Amino acid sequence: MDNSPLMDDRLSVLPTGPRMSRRSLLTRMGAVAGTAVTVSLAGCSSTGADHASYWSESRQLDIDYDSVLADARDTGYTVDEPYYVGTKDARGIHPDGFADFDDRFGPAYRVFGFTFFPAEYVFVEFWLTDETPTVTLIDDRGFDEFPVESIPPEAWLFDRLTLAFGISETTARDYVADLREQVAEGTSTPSIEVDAPVSFPRVYEAIETERTDASGSDTGGDGWYKETSYQDGTRYATVDIIVQSAEIRYEDGDRTYTIKLDRLGGFYVTIRLPVGEEIPEDEFRQVFRDMFDDVGLPTEVVGHLRFEYAGSIW
Repeated sequence: MDNSPLMDDRLSVLPTGPRMSRRSLLTRMGAVAGTAVTVSLAGCSSTGADHASYWSESRQLDIDYDSVLADARDTGYTVDEPYYVGTKDARGIHPDGFADFDDRFGPAYRVFGFTFFPAEYVFVEFWLTDETPTVTLIDDRGFDEFPVESIPPEAWLFDRLTLAFGISETTARDYVADLREQVAEGTSTPSIEVDAPVSFPRVYEAIETERTDASGSDTGGDGWYKETSYQDGTRYATVDIIVQSAEIRYEDGDRTYTIKLDRLGGFYVTIRLPVGEEIPEDEFRQVFRDMFDDVGLPTEVVGHLRFEYAGSIW
Protein backbone atom coordinates (compact mmCIF):
# COMPACT_ATOMS: atom_id res chain seq x y z
CA MET A 1 0.00 0.00 0.00
CA ASP A 2 1.20 3.50 -0.86
CA ASN A 3 1.27 5.30 2.49
CA SER A 4 1.23 8.94 1.45
CA PRO A 5 1.89 11.64 4.07
CA LEU A 6 -1.14 12.82 6.03
CA MET A 7 -2.65 15.85 4.42
CA ASP A 8 -4.40 17.59 7.31
CA ASP A 9 -1.80 20.36 7.65
CA ARG A 10 -2.20 21.76 4.16
CA LEU A 11 -4.41 24.78 3.55
CA SER A 12 -7.74 23.97 1.95
CA VAL A 13 -8.71 26.12 -1.04
CA LEU A 14 -12.16 27.62 -0.63
CA PRO A 15 -14.35 28.28 -3.68
CA THR A 16 -14.93 31.83 -4.85
CA GLY A 17 -18.04 33.29 -6.41
CA PRO A 18 -21.61 31.90 -6.37
CA ARG A 19 -22.22 28.18 -6.73
CA MET A 20 -25.19 25.84 -6.78
CA SER A 21 -25.18 23.53 -3.75
CA ARG A 22 -24.95 19.84 -4.45
CA ARG A 23 -28.29 19.48 -2.63
CA SER A 24 -29.94 21.72 -5.24
CA LEU A 25 -28.17 20.03 -8.12
CA LEU A 26 -29.03 16.49 -7.09
CA THR A 27 -32.60 17.36 -6.17
CA ARG A 28 -33.20 18.87 -9.59
CA MET A 29 -31.87 15.76 -11.27
CA GLY A 30 -34.90 13.93 -9.86
CA ALA A 31 -35.27 10.51 -8.36
CA VAL A 32 -35.61 8.69 -11.68
CA ALA A 33 -32.48 10.21 -13.17
CA GLY A 34 -30.56 9.62 -9.97
CA THR A 35 -31.54 5.96 -9.95
CA ALA A 36 -30.51 5.56 -13.58
CA VAL A 37 -27.08 7.03 -12.87
CA THR A 38 -26.60 4.73 -9.88
CA VAL A 39 -27.56 1.65 -11.86
CA SER A 40 -25.35 2.58 -14.80
CA LEU A 41 -22.33 2.92 -12.53
CA ALA A 42 -22.99 -0.18 -10.47
CA GLY A 43 -20.85 -2.32 -12.74
CA CYS A 44 -17.89 0.00 -12.14
CA SER A 45 -17.94 -0.44 -8.38
CA SER A 46 -17.59 -4.18 -7.96
CA THR A 47 -16.18 -5.01 -4.55
CA GLY A 48 -13.46 -7.22 -5.99
CA ALA A 49 -12.19 -4.73 -8.59
CA ASP A 50 -8.83 -3.04 -8.16
CA HIS A 51 -9.10 0.66 -7.41
CA ALA A 52 -7.40 3.63 -5.78
CA SER A 53 -8.68 5.07 -2.51
CA TYR A 54 -8.59 8.09 -0.26
CA TRP A 55 -9.72 7.64 3.32
CA SER A 56 -9.88 9.86 6.36
CA GLU A 57 -9.33 9.30 10.04
CA SER A 58 -12.45 8.67 12.09
CA ARG A 59 -14.10 11.35 14.20
CA GLN A 60 -17.10 11.77 16.49
CA LEU A 61 -19.95 14.28 16.19
CA ASP A 62 -23.15 15.08 18.07
CA ILE A 63 -25.82 14.30 15.46
CA ASP A 64 -29.41 13.31 14.82
CA TYR A 65 -28.71 10.12 12.87
CA ASP A 66 -32.20 9.65 11.45
CA SER A 67 -32.40 13.30 10.36
CA VAL A 68 -29.04 13.08 8.57
CA LEU A 69 -30.14 10.00 6.62
CA ALA A 70 -33.49 11.60 5.77
CA ASP A 71 -31.72 14.69 4.42
CA ALA A 72 -29.36 12.49 2.41
CA ARG A 73 -32.28 10.67 0.79
CA ASP A 74 -34.15 13.91 0.13
CA THR A 75 -31.08 15.31 -1.62
CA GLY A 76 -30.72 12.29 -3.87
CA TYR A 77 -27.71 10.55 -2.38
CA THR A 78 -27.57 6.78 -2.18
CA VAL A 79 -28.13 5.68 1.42
CA ASP A 80 -27.12 2.09 2.11
CA GLU A 81 -28.08 0.73 5.55
CA PRO A 82 -28.11 -0.80 8.05
CA TYR A 83 -24.56 -2.01 8.58
CA TYR A 84 -23.28 -3.67 11.74
CA VAL A 85 -19.51 -3.09 11.61
CA GLY A 86 -18.94 -3.90 7.97
CA THR A 87 -21.74 -6.44 7.55
CA LYS A 88 -25.52 -6.39 7.24
CA ASP A 89 -25.76 -9.52 9.34
CA ALA A 90 -27.34 -8.41 12.64
CA ARG A 91 -25.49 -10.76 14.95
CA GLY A 92 -25.52 -10.62 18.73
CA ILE A 93 -28.72 -10.11 20.73
CA HIS A 94 -31.25 -7.34 21.21
CA PRO A 95 -32.88 -7.70 24.64
CA ASP A 96 -36.61 -7.02 24.54
CA GLY A 97 -37.97 -4.18 26.64
CA PHE A 98 -34.61 -2.87 27.84
CA ALA A 99 -35.62 0.80 27.76
CA ASP A 100 -32.29 2.18 28.99
CA PHE A 101 -30.39 0.80 26.00
CA ASP A 102 -33.23 1.51 23.55
CA ASP A 103 -32.99 5.19 24.51
CA ARG A 104 -29.19 5.30 24.38
CA PHE A 105 -28.47 3.21 21.29
CA GLY A 106 -31.62 3.21 19.16
CA PRO A 107 -34.18 0.54 18.35
CA ALA A 108 -31.85 -1.86 16.54
CA TYR A 109 -28.68 -2.03 18.66
CA ARG A 110 -27.03 -5.41 19.24
CA VAL A 111 -25.19 -6.65 22.31
CA PHE A 112 -22.12 -8.51 21.03
CA GLY A 113 -20.75 -9.56 24.40
CA PHE A 114 -19.60 -8.65 27.88
CA THR A 115 -16.52 -9.36 29.95
CA PHE A 116 -15.65 -9.58 33.64
CA PHE A 117 -12.16 -9.04 35.05
CA PRO A 118 -11.33 -11.04 38.20
CA ALA A 119 -7.70 -9.86 37.97
CA GLU A 120 -5.64 -7.28 36.09
CA TYR A 121 -4.60 -9.56 33.23
CA VAL A 122 -7.31 -12.21 33.43
CA PHE A 123 -10.84 -11.91 32.09
CA VAL A 124 -13.86 -14.05 31.31
CA GLU A 125 -15.44 -13.19 27.99
CA PHE A 126 -19.10 -13.90 27.20
CA TRP A 127 -19.48 -13.69 23.41
CA LEU A 128 -22.96 -13.65 21.85
CA THR A 129 -22.41 -13.42 18.09
CA ASP A 130 -22.97 -17.10 17.27
CA GLU A 131 -26.14 -19.13 17.70
CA THR A 132 -24.78 -20.51 20.97
CA PRO A 133 -23.08 -18.12 23.43
CA THR A 134 -19.46 -18.88 24.30
CA VAL A 135 -17.61 -18.27 27.55
CA THR A 136 -13.82 -18.06 27.35
CA LEU A 137 -11.07 -17.62 29.93
CA ILE A 138 -8.25 -15.35 28.73
CA ASP A 139 -4.92 -14.39 30.26
CA ASP A 140 -3.87 -11.25 28.43
CA ARG A 141 -0.14 -11.84 28.98
CA GLY A 142 0.01 -14.17 25.98
CA PHE A 143 1.06 -17.52 27.44
CA ASP A 144 1.04 -20.56 25.15
CA GLU A 145 -1.17 -22.28 27.72
CA PHE A 146 -3.60 -20.68 30.14
CA PRO A 147 -1.84 -20.72 33.56
CA VAL A 148 -3.47 -22.85 36.24
CA GLU A 149 -2.86 -20.06 38.77
CA SER A 150 -4.89 -17.66 36.59
CA ILE A 151 -8.13 -19.64 36.92
CA PRO A 152 -10.67 -17.44 38.72
CA PRO A 153 -12.04 -18.83 41.99
CA GLU A 154 -14.66 -21.52 41.46
CA ALA A 155 -17.30 -19.58 43.40
CA TRP A 156 -16.61 -16.45 41.32
CA LEU A 157 -17.06 -18.37 38.03
CA PHE A 158 -20.21 -20.02 39.33
CA ASP A 159 -21.71 -16.64 40.26
CA ARG A 160 -20.98 -15.16 36.81
CA LEU A 161 -22.48 -18.11 34.95
CA THR A 162 -25.68 -18.15 36.99
CA LEU A 163 -25.95 -14.37 36.63
CA ALA A 164 -25.69 -14.51 32.84
CA PHE A 165 -27.70 -17.62 32.00
CA GLY A 166 -30.93 -19.23 33.09
CA ILE A 167 -29.23 -22.46 34.14
CA SER A 168 -29.42 -24.61 37.26
CA GLU A 169 -26.72 -24.66 39.91
CA THR A 170 -25.78 -28.19 38.89
CA THR A 171 -25.36 -27.18 35.23
CA ALA A 172 -23.31 -24.14 36.21
CA ARG A 173 -20.98 -26.25 38.34
CA ASP A 174 -20.56 -28.70 35.45
CA TYR A 175 -19.51 -25.81 33.16
CA VAL A 176 -17.03 -24.55 35.76
CA ALA A 177 -15.58 -28.04 36.09
CA ASP A 178 -15.25 -28.25 32.30
CA LEU A 179 -13.28 -24.98 32.16
CA ARG A 180 -10.98 -26.05 34.99
CA GLU A 181 -10.39 -29.42 33.35
CA GLN A 182 -9.43 -27.78 30.05
CA VAL A 183 -6.86 -25.66 31.86
CA ALA A 184 -5.45 -28.69 33.65
CA GLU A 185 -5.07 -30.55 30.35
CA GLY A 186 -3.31 -27.56 28.73
CA THR A 187 -4.95 -25.09 26.34
CA SER A 188 -4.38 -21.45 25.45
CA THR A 189 -8.06 -20.44 25.55
CA PRO A 190 -10.34 -22.65 27.66
CA SER A 191 -13.85 -22.15 26.35
CA ILE A 192 -17.37 -23.57 26.67
CA GLU A 193 -20.61 -23.17 24.73
CA VAL A 194 -23.65 -22.52 26.91
CA ASP A 195 -26.91 -23.60 25.30
CA ALA A 196 -29.13 -21.27 27.33
CA PRO A 197 -30.70 -17.82 26.96
CA VAL A 198 -28.70 -14.81 28.11
CA SER A 199 -30.29 -12.45 30.62
CA PHE A 200 -28.43 -9.31 29.61
CA PRO A 201 -30.62 -6.82 31.55
CA ARG A 202 -29.82 -8.75 34.74
CA VAL A 203 -26.11 -8.75 33.87
CA TYR A 204 -26.09 -5.01 33.20
CA GLU A 205 -28.03 -4.23 36.36
CA ALA A 206 -25.37 -6.09 38.35
CA ILE A 207 -22.59 -4.18 36.57
CA GLU A 208 -24.27 -0.84 37.29
CA THR A 209 -24.75 -1.76 40.94
CA GLU A 210 -21.16 -2.85 41.51
CA ARG A 211 -19.22 -0.25 39.54
CA THR A 212 -18.00 3.09 40.84
CA ASP A 213 -17.22 4.68 37.46
CA ALA A 214 -17.63 4.04 33.74
CA SER A 215 -16.38 5.31 30.38
CA GLY A 216 -17.40 4.76 26.76
CA SER A 217 -15.40 4.50 23.56
CA ASP A 218 -15.77 6.45 20.34
CA THR A 219 -17.53 4.53 17.57
CA GLY A 220 -15.67 6.03 14.59
CA GLY A 221 -18.30 5.38 11.91
CA ASP A 222 -18.63 1.60 12.19
CA GLY A 223 -20.80 1.64 15.30
CA TRP A 224 -18.76 -0.48 17.73
CA TYR A 225 -19.16 0.94 21.24
CA LYS A 226 -17.32 -0.47 24.25
CA GLU A 227 -18.39 0.61 27.71
CA THR A 228 -15.82 -0.03 30.45
CA SER A 229 -16.84 -0.15 34.11
CA TYR A 230 -14.47 0.31 37.06
CA GLN A 231 -14.43 -0.49 40.74
CA ASP A 232 -12.37 2.12 42.58
CA GLY A 233 -10.21 2.76 39.52
CA THR A 234 -9.71 -0.91 38.60
CA ARG A 235 -11.26 -2.30 35.42
CA TYR A 236 -14.18 -4.48 36.42
CA ALA A 237 -16.32 -5.19 33.32
CA THR A 238 -16.83 -4.24 29.69
CA VAL A 239 -19.87 -4.41 27.42
CA ASP A 240 -19.66 -4.45 23.61
CA ILE A 241 -22.59 -2.80 21.82
CA ILE A 242 -23.08 -2.48 18.07
CA VAL A 243 -25.26 0.33 16.75
CA GLN A 244 -26.46 0.75 13.21
CA SER A 245 -24.32 2.52 10.64
CA ALA A 246 -24.93 3.66 7.08
CA GLU A 247 -23.09 4.69 3.93
CA ILE A 248 -24.08 7.95 2.24
CA ARG A 249 -22.70 7.86 -1.30
CA TYR A 250 -22.31 10.36 -4.12
CA GLU A 251 -21.12 9.08 -7.50
CA ASP A 252 -19.35 11.48 -9.84
CA GLY A 253 -18.47 9.57 -12.99
CA ASP A 254 -16.08 6.81 -11.94
CA ARG A 255 -15.46 8.35 -8.52
CA THR A 256 -17.51 7.40 -5.46
CA TYR A 257 -17.49 9.68 -2.42
CA THR A 258 -18.77 8.04 0.78
CA ILE A 259 -19.62 9.24 4.27
CA LYS A 260 -19.69 6.29 6.69
CA LEU A 261 -21.78 7.30 9.69
CA ASP A 262 -23.07 5.47 12.77
CA ARG A 263 -25.98 6.22 15.09
CA LEU A 264 -23.71 7.51 17.87
CA GLY A 265 -22.12 10.11 15.60
CA GLY A 266 -18.92 8.35 14.59
CA PHE A 267 -17.88 8.92 11.00
CA TYR A 268 -15.13 8.74 8.40
CA VAL A 269 -15.09 9.46 4.67
CA THR A 270 -13.66 7.63 1.68
CA ILE A 271 -13.21 8.09 -2.05
CA ARG A 272 -13.00 5.22 -4.51
CA LEU A 273 -11.57 5.94 -7.97
CA PRO A 274 -9.70 4.26 -10.84
CA VAL A 275 -6.28 2.73 -10.20
CA GLY A 276 -3.55 5.36 -9.92
CA GLU A 277 -5.89 8.33 -10.27
CA GLU A 278 -5.47 11.23 -7.85
CA ILE A 279 -7.63 14.25 -7.06
CA PRO A 280 -6.42 17.69 -5.94
CA GLU A 281 -6.95 18.04 -2.22
CA ASP A 282 -8.96 21.25 -2.42
CA GLU A 283 -11.28 19.55 -4.93
CA PHE A 284 -12.16 16.48 -2.90
CA ARG A 285 -12.42 18.44 0.34
CA GLN A 286 -14.96 20.74 -1.35
CA VAL A 287 -17.02 17.74 -2.49
CA PHE A 288 -17.19 16.53 1.10
CA ARG A 289 -18.04 20.04 2.35
CA ASP A 290 -20.97 20.06 -0.07
CA MET A 291 -22.09 16.62 1.08
CA PHE A 292 -21.82 17.57 4.76
CA ASP A 293 -23.80 20.75 4.10
CA ASP A 294 -26.51 18.82 2.25
CA VAL A 295 -27.09 16.29 5.04
CA GLY A 296 -26.80 18.68 7.98
CA LEU A 297 -23.31 17.84 9.22
CA PRO A 298 -20.89 20.65 10.20
CA THR A 299 -18.84 21.54 7.12
CA GLU A 300 -15.92 22.97 9.10
CA VAL A 301 -14.99 19.46 10.24
CA VAL A 302 -13.90 18.53 6.70
CA GLY A 303 -11.03 21.00 6.79
CA HIS A 304 -9.50 19.27 9.81
CA LEU A 305 -9.67 15.67 8.59
CA ARG A 306 -6.44 13.82 7.84
CA PHE A 307 -6.45 11.80 4.61
CA GLU A 308 -4.35 8.96 3.29
CA TYR A 309 -4.12 7.63 -0.25
CA ALA A 310 -3.41 4.30 -1.91
CA GLY A 311 -3.07 4.04 -5.69
CA SER A 312 -4.22 0.43 -5.79
CA ILE A 313 -5.47 -2.32 -3.49
CA TRP A 314 -3.20 -4.95 -5.03
